[in-house]
Amino acid sequence: MVYNQINIANKLNNYFLNMGGSIRNKRINEIKEDESPLQNLFKYFYQPLISWPYTSAKEINKITDSLKSKDSSRYEEISTKIIKIGKPFIISPLINICNKVLAQGIYPERMKFSLIKPIYKSGDKSSPSNYRPISLLAAFSTIFEKVIYKRLFDNLNNNVIWNEHQYGFRSEASTENASYILLNEILTAMHSKQMVGGIFCDLHTAFDCINHVVLLQKLKLYGVSGKFYNLVKSY
Repeated sequence: MVYNQINIANKLNNYFLNMGGSIRNKRINEIKEDESPLQNLFKYFYQPLISWPYTSAKEINKITDSLKSKDSSRYEEISTKIIKIGKPFIISPLINICNKVLAQGIYPERMKFSLIKPIYKSGDKSSPSNYRPISLLAAFSTIFEKVIYKRLFDNLNNNVIWNEHQYGFRSEASTENASYILLNEILTAMHSKQMVGGIFCDLHTAFDCINHVVLLQKLKLYGVSGKFYNLVKSY
């Protein structure tokens, strides 16, 4: 059992740094950016190139207004409440910085800094494996992220790239829809006196094992290119 706060922080930090590391590194070593398994699909699958217009006062106003007003702050010690109050005085610099980010295709390094908060899940509280890391980014970074997200979402939505079974992270769609459809299919099958079976997978450290090379190649496949592609890669 560890009681010293610094030792606890170091123990959790070491664990979080190496979560899924052996699996992820093995896969990354197997795949190079110009030799992705998706390369052959480029010959048969083409999407229009992404449109990424510069941001405006209207968009930044809308994003800022959508932020939850909180007194808590991250490493930069600036809360969303302060940003919302000071919006009339900082909106012009925000627009300028966002547009430079879009124009240069480089995400600011300072906006990548975050506080990592361990959230207890279940089981032995002394085991680091029973905690998941939550990354608390700077409030300004949240605004930049929403600008990028809007352009990615519009590209997927306008070009009908979404898979029909993609329920999470979409407006007017949720995991509740997925549950409803699953239950409906099960009940329909049972009503027709058919056999019903299910396989459920629990993917351990799935997010930490995502191969970034393959992820970036998928973006290219969906029309994300040029400076916007470089921006996402930089992020």
